[in-house]
Amino acid sequence: MADWIWCAATEKGINELSLDLFTGTVNPLDLDIKPITIWFQRLRETISRTLESEGFENDFITEAKFDIFISKKFREQKLLTCTATLKDKEGREYIGRTYTEQAYEDNLHVFKPTLLEKIKKVFIKINF
Repeated sequence: MADWIWCAATEKGINELSLDLFTGTVNPLDLDIKPITIWFQRLRETISRTLESEGFENDFITEAKFDIFISKKFREQKLLTCTATLKDKEGREYIGRTYTEQAYEDNLHVFKPTLLEKIKKVFIKINF
């Protein structure tokens, strides 16, 4: 998932995004793509199983969000950070520690290039 997020965000010039697991939304919408959202159901199931194994009701967690940031400082290393925030049915909020994940894929093109991007690429090759 880190590779898809990294490549899609880099292609669109986006440094911050938010994934809402319960509503199934991605913000900004430019990154609301199936290779990212397909994992939401599995992540919700993980939350549900964890709640049950810890003796909580299945509906105890009402919100689950991942806030992801791609730092310009660590762009060369392809590092992104993720902080998870959960909210329970009593309104309490739980903020997890920030994790750093590395993307590895170099040649994954998520979006088809626009005609303008294709033309720019041709001119760059001609001028160099």
